[in-house]
Amino acid sequence: MLLFCIQFFDGQNVVSRWYDTDSGLPQNSVKDIIRDRYGFIWLSTENGLVRYDGSHFVTFNRLQVKNNRFTVFLGDIAKDSIYNLTAFDENTVLISKRNARVLSKPLGKVREILNERTKNAVIVKNDQNPFPGVSRFCIPFDQQHAYYLWKDGTILYNNQRIAKLKGLRDHLMSDVFCLGKTLFVLSRSLKKIYQIKGAEITLPEVPEVLLEKDSKIYWSMINDQAFVINKGMIYKIETGNKRLILRKITEYDVSRSPLTSIYLDEPGNSLYVGTLTNGLNIIQLNRFYTVTKSDRDIDNIFYAQLPFGPDRVITPSGEVYNENGLLKQYHFRNANRFFSLYDEDKNIIVQTDDHIVRYLRSTDYSRKEKLYFKKPVSFIWRLQNEYAVVFYNPQQGSQVVFYKDGRFTKPFLQFSAPHPITSAQEYDRSHWLIGTRDGVYLVGRSSAKTEKISSESLNVREIVRTSDGSIWVLTRGKGFFLYRDNRLVRMPQGEEEGLLYPNSILEDRNGFFWISTDNGLFKILRKNLLRYAKDKNEPVHYYKYSKEDGFNTNEFNGGCSPGATVLQNGKFVFPSIKGMVFFDPREVKSIYPHNFFLERMVFSDPKSYRSGNTVYLENNFYKAELSIDVPYYDNRSNLIIETRLKNSNTDRWEKLNSEGIYTITNLGPGSYDLIVRVLVSPDRYLYKTLHIHVKYLFYQTLAFKLGVLLVMMILTIIMIQWRIRKQELKKKELENIIQERTRKLKDTVSKLEETRELLRKESIQQKKLLETISHDIVTPIKFLSISAKKIYEMEECGRDEQKMYFENFYKSTVEFYNFVKTLKQYAEIYNIPDEAGSYDLYEMVELKKGLFETAAREQGTVIVNKINRPAFSRVNQNVMAVIIHNLIDNAVKNTVDGVVEIQVAEDDVRLQLEIIDTGKGMTAEQIKYYQKVQDNIENEKLMLQKYSLGLHLILQLLQMVNGRITFKNNSPRGTIVSVTIKKTKYE
Repeated sequence: MLLFCIQFFDGQNVVSRWYDTDSGLPQNSVKDIIRDRYGFIWLSTENGLVRYDGSHFVTFNRLQVKNNRFTVFLGDIAKDSIYNLTAFDENTVLISKRNARVLSKPLGKVREILNERTKNAVIVKNDQNPFPGVSRFCIPFDQQHAYYLWKDGTILYNNQRIAKLKGLRDHLMSDVFCLGKTLFVLSRSLKKIYQIKGAEITLPEVPEVLLEKDSKIYWSMINDQAFVINKGMIYKIETGNKRLILRKITEYDVSRSPLTSIYLDEPGNSLYVGTLTNGLNIIQLNRFYTVTKSDRDIDNIFYAQLPFGPDRVITPSGEVYNENGLLKQYHFRNANRFFSLYDEDKNIIVQTDDHIVRYLRSTDYSRKEKLYFKKPVSFIWRLQNEYAVVFYNPQQGSQVVFYKDGRFTKPFLQFSAPHPITSAQEYDRSHWLIGTRDGVYLVGRSSAKTEKISSESLNVREIVRTSDGSIWVLTRGKGFFLYRDNRLVRMPQGEEEGLLYPNSILEDRNGFFWISTDNGLFKILRKNLLRYAKDKNEPVHYYKYSKEDGFNTNEFNGGCSPGATVLQNGKFVFPSIKGMVFFDPREVKSIYPHNFFLERMVFSDPKSYRSGNTVYLENNFYKAELSIDVPYYDNRSNLIIETRLKNSNTDRWEKLNSEGIYTITNLGPGSYDLIVRVLVSPDRYLYKTLHIHVKYLFYQTLAFKLGVLLVMMILTIIMIQWRIRKQELKKKELENIIQERTRKLKDTVSKLEETRELLRKESIQQKKLLETISHDIVTPIKFLSISAKKIYEMEECGRDEQKMYFENFYKSTVEFYNFVKTLKQYAEIYNIPDEAGSYDLYEMVELKKGLFETAAREQGTVIVNKINRPAFSRVNQNVMAVIIHNLIDNAVKNTVDGVVEIQVAEDDVRLQLEIIDTGKGMTAEQIKYYQKVQDNIENEKLMLQKYSLGLHLILQLLQMVNGRITFKNNSPRGTIVSVTIKKTKYE
């Protein structure tokens, strides 16, 4: 009895690529396919042999052979000895060490096969048409092992008859294949397969598909692979425990073109199909399963989903899917597809047009209850055993409220933000992380204190906590970040900034992150990202899966909750705009190259050449191209080739494009090391070095340069010695002349310096004295003029009034006389003695008070001296006299019907003089101006026409005695002028 032993794997999405003469093949009939021990795929065509590395076809059709019509591959892959015979066995070509060369005569197994062909038809591949008129066939393994089959069913092993089988067709070789050194012969009429191992014959259990009438077998001895095609499906035949197993590979339309060869590249997860007329078809198999709802694109846009059993998910609308498609529909009416969640009782919470609805597990989700909130709800997240409910209003902004349980009755924390809240995550027992369209916030769990932790504006997509406790922030347009030590560390964006728009992160059991984006699915080791966060020089390379790997689109969806799902069986589910993608991260392998080769070079000039691992370039070479051959059959964007040319101007690692062509140009004479590295695992490179020597011209050699340098040095020394002798004679003559003239010049300069200094001091003193006298003499003369005018104008006034006018005139004359007597002080103010004598400030103020009392009385102003006597001071008396004179003068002139007070405060460090008046006061502009002049007294331009010269004089004098002046407004009116003078060692 035959048993059904077929192992049906789930159907796979495939990406099929065709290659013919328009895309690199020399001819469209692909007779045989093989993979050598170095990873290269070889094709046998009727116009030469072709080597394929996943990107380039290298054709060998200029070999010294009688014809280019090649047949099947023979030999031993492990021993790196693969043979191919041209048509009519005219030539034998050996494929070894990644190259093809013509043998002068057949060797080894080829010679045995050619000898065998004189007696029997040798079969090593059964896709060929039956040999007409041939009744004896041979399947040779080596010199000791071979099977012989006769059309009458007789089987011989090593020329010894072991059986005669029944029920075989005339073209029996179409129903024969080998796995290892075991022969299988199919009897379709008897519905069984004979298994012959040596001289032993058994009947294994066989899948029914293999026995069907329409099944066709393809077998290749050198590849040790056998396939069955039945009803448009390709199966690979494998052996089990006393049975044959069929593994479903992919669907394939055999009616398009007759098949001539099939090769399954297990490491590259690809199926190579050679055809008779259409060239080569490469079918990229994968482990991704994309499910859709219907043929309409709008129905296949998926967002949130929840795990629903061990191998399926449920969407917010109640649709249940597994990797094979839609299984059931619960009809959650009008549900928003952007979020759904389980509560603590496994009820499903979704959002309808105007309510939050809870579908009850106890009723198999057929009954529901509405949850009422005061505001419209945007999202609900379940974080640990608590719930975060987001409310949003365009006018009022966003608010997230935290609840203890799914009854949503006891809020314990809330946080508001002006922008929409997009994500929430527990940071630690005391804080939450809240993501908004403007940034990330750290919110205190008990105090609700908020702190924005993103310095720049970030549109947060999702905040994810991984198994190690790390926090990852995904954004729109700015990639993703690691939140560590209270700061965000930006992660690299990958090739062509493919990770600028991440949507979700899932972590598998091996520590890999799977990141869905708007531009494909990326895979990266978590430890590589953490290592980069510590050292930005550490390289980070993402592995990208795209449409070529089986998706319907590269654009995955995000901005929903949950954004991705891990099923109980370990499979991952990501939503996209064209279906929902299921896959098992344990089965989806990242394919890396195992080796690469630096063998092919093209030189622009005939004299440059390569010997072993060293390249010799002519001095004036134009360029040389090195082909970096990497057998790699996955997405070429995942192939990382980097080069570094040591001892050159660009001695750093540079990424090479996936074409693998390195161009050498503009190299000066010398020796260089070209280091090439290829990423062969997520965190390991394979290195190879090529030595490059650029030829020197005779004048570029070191010996020539040293010789020229030596001659130049000798000539220079001779010239220097001659010039030195000549200059020494002139030097002696000039030294005598210079010494005499220098002596006279020094005497003259010394006298001129003394004279200039005396004139400078005298000029400065005269200028300042003139300014001071001109300023201070104005007030007494003014009041003399006023008094004289009043005496002149009086005609009929009383005696008392006449007496008062004369008294004022008399006192003004006396004051003017006293002022003239004080001119000596003005003359002495710039002559500061080394030691100053003491004097009474009270008496000095009283003297100045007498000078201005008449003027003050005319304006109804009283001058009050509040200095306690005696008040001795050692500050330069002449300077103080002028300062006090000018301050009282300014106060009297600006005060009408008021009071002018003078007071002094003094301690061991400083002396402070204050003039307080109740006059019209100073404007803020005046105070600012005088402060600016005081801070830059040497350089400030004086506005003499607008501001008082007397204050400018005071500012100059205060600089001499280490003092400063301040102005402030008196209340309710007037000005307080404070002069602070730091005491010197004599004070």
